[in-house]
Amino acid sequence: MFFTALAMVLTMAPQATGSDANQTFTKVSVTDFEGKPFTPPTVRKSPQDRKRDIRQEATAQADRSAGAEVASSQRTAAADFVDMSECWDALGPGVGGEKTIDHFTWCSVGIFTVEDVRCTNGSSCQTVGSVTFRMSLQGMGNQGADSSADRMTRVWLMLDEPVISNPPPRMDRRLKFSGTCSTPSAKTSCSVGANDGDTDSLQQWIVAGHTDFDFNLPAGTLTDTDRIAYGDFMIKSEVVGNPLNQDSWIFGPENGFRCDSSPKVHYHGCVYPDVISEFSLRATPDVSEEARHVWKAQNEPNLTLPTSVAPKSIPGSRASGQPLERMVNANDKKANNSKSAGQCRKYWGRGYSRGNTRQCDEYPFQSTYQGSAMGGAGVSHFSVDVISTEHNRKAGEHLDKFYNEQRILDLDRFYVVVLAADGKPYGKNDATPSGPVAPIQYPQCANSRAPLVRDVKEQAAPTKAFLDYAKSTPDGWTGGDSTYSVTLPDGRRLWVFSDTFLGPLNGDGTRPVGAKLVNSTFVIQDGDSLTTITGGTKENPEAIMPPSAPDHWYWAGDAMLAGIDGEQYLQVTYQEYQKFGEGAWDWRFSRNVVATFSLDDLSEPERVDPLPSDSRVAWGSAVLEAGRSGDEYTYIYGVSDAPINKKMRVARVKGTDLSKVDDWQFFDMAEGSWMRGEREGATSLTGIANEYSVTPWNGGFVLVSQDSTEAFSGKIRLWHSCSPYGPYTSLADQDLVYRMPEPGPYGSYWDGNIISYNAHVHPSLRQGDVWTLSYNVNSMDNRISPEGAHYRDPGIYKPRFVSFRLVSS
Repeated sequence: MFFTALAMVLTMAPQATGSDANQTFTKVSVTDFEGKPFTPPTVRKSPQDRKRDIRQEATAQADRSAGAEVASSQRTAAADFVDMSECWDALGPGVGGEKTIDHFTWCSVGIFTVEDVRCTNGSSCQTVGSVTFRMSLQGMGNQGADSSADRMTRVWLMLDEPVISNPPPRMDRRLKFSGTCSTPSAKTSCSVGANDGDTDSLQQWIVAGHTDFDFNLPAGTLTDTDRIAYGDFMIKSEVVGNPLNQDSWIFGPENGFRCDSSPKVHYHGCVYPDVISEFSLRATPDVSEEARHVWKAQNEPNLTLPTSVAPKSIPGSRASGQPLERMVNANDKKANNSKSAGQCRKYWGRGYSRGNTRQCDEYPFQSTYQGSAMGGAGVSHFSVDVISTEHNRKAGEHLDKFYNEQRILDLDRFYVVVLAADGKPYGKNDATPSGPVAPIQYPQCANSRAPLVRDVKEQAAPTKAFLDYAKSTPDGWTGGDSTYSVTLPDGRRLWVFSDTFLGPLNGDGTRPVGAKLVNSTFVIQDGDSLTTITGGTKENPEAIMPPSAPDHWYWAGDAMLAGIDGEQYLQVTYQEYQKFGEGAWDWRFSRNVVATFSLDDLSEPERVDPLPSDSRVAWGSAVLEAGRSGDEYTYIYGVSDAPINKKMRVARVKGTDLSKVDDWQFFDMAEGSWMRGEREGATSLTGIANEYSVTPWNGGFVLVSQDSTEAFSGKIRLWHSCSPYGPYTSLADQDLVYRMPEPGPYGSYWDGNIISYNAHVHPSLRQGDVWTLSYNVNSMDNRISPEGAHYRDPGIYKPRFVSFRLVSS
């Protein structure tokens, strides 16, 4: 192993001549553990070049750091002796070399040899006695606050583990170590302090074996804010009274040491700059949300927000090989904050702060050059999350403490590592709650008789109201799908639609080719009067849930009224989808969210909260709120999608606020438990569709859904259970609610492009034992032309309403 920063300049013994034919002298040398001599370091560079080299240090050297939690008091206390075990542990047992451990600790370990040499006949020289030592050096930076005298670094030298030859060398030889230092700038000067090594006999060095040096680097005439100066030190070893010049020079780190008087950290001090420091964020309860966000950004960047078309690459972890760099410019930090806050408003809504109890958190931190705005254009290099204001504030305090204690100045680099609260590695199980939370209990039905369907009627209310409205509206709803409904506190009914065509229709009942299509709307029904609510403006209507990124959109799930802090809000679940290719079916699921709307303004959500999405389950197929479930839990139903045989997933949360995702529990019938982690939940009923409904009935619960055991089935089925979460069963040959007549080449349209889907019951329309379901009809003919299905016949793309009576078997 060769050393890069510990070097020796050795003047070889000259040939003896004439009267000097027989001569004895002492030679000192420094080698690596394999006996190879060290070479002198490179020519010292200017402060500007040195800083550039430090910033561009190779990734392969990135493992040099640690020590983010080293207390400053350990670096300021004067001592008669320093324990070198920190250096030996850092380099490894029996290993020599050089290493900058952290901003305050530099180490070097090698072999120091003292030899008595006798030369005869002018050229024949041999060692007649020697002693070898392990030579260890530890540089200690300083952290001061009161005086410019704190601009000092101390270097300890230790000689131990002596190996003495037989015969031994002369033990009265006096070995001297002394220090010197320099600076590449004429604006300041480096000097050696009162501690400047020692001179002792070889015998005394074997017994005592240590000394120290102080190197002072004043600010001089430098005028920069931080009063930075760079210095280099070296240590001279020599034998006093040696007849031949056998001095050896031991050099410090390649990039020397740096002193500053920065007001941004403890005011005066010195560090070893050629290191990438490490900020350890412990996931203690007061910063757990921050720790979870940073871990996810480092380990699952593509699951973070904002979403990116390109794969995300977020720096700051050791695995990334891209350290962060501190940034102190206030305007640049504001730019980072502004861009991140804009993304939080975009994804979490205008009210994401929830009365200043939540804040927009960004990683990389806003105080770094890798932050959202300074790190580059686009969104693939950073993550934002909305976390507790208190957690965000406390994490900022930890980061500031790290900056102060490690003297991290502008452009200084560091990595971020997330640790568990006890200091152990932090992993997926720490970032995501896991394990059982409560046993599954199956209640008995008060009435175990299965439901039967009677008196099915087509074109049930509000079919006519929607048809009349589509014919007459100048700018409102003329067709859409999803078709969920909620009864508002004032008695009006709110309809939730996904893709929606807006009016007007042509005079002949066809749809104009330029008709506006938005991805999400509301329609308010007051009696037979309908009113459409969109986002945007009247002149330029947009989706209620505007896309979060190009080629993204939201489709609606079920909705409910939520009680939050004593007030009622509308909550609507949405699934976000992403277009990834040119084909009609080149789109995929992205994530789930819940949008919370003030009942006073339904045109824009107050906030948007991400819902569990790791398992790729589309949550929100149905919602059964706590007021109807009978056990104070709101049940959220999802689907594990597939072309056929789609499977049901069930989650629940106490109360009626769906945004409390940390409190969600996931059903696992096989484990017999409600689980904390979404991925720990399991599928249950097979054969449901992407949208369905679960409704209380006769002491139990009825699930209504389109059958997915075959592709594009027209069959709407029902299942029955004694609990909201199942198990659900059906009576053979008695589970048919209705057969949709429209789909397929032999359907009522005689068109193979026609499909029907999204069948579910509307509790808001129930009257006694008379229930109403809706389903949607669509065409896979996506041509935007007068001949296209949606333009020549607007009646295709609208919900159908069917009523029926449900009685006991």
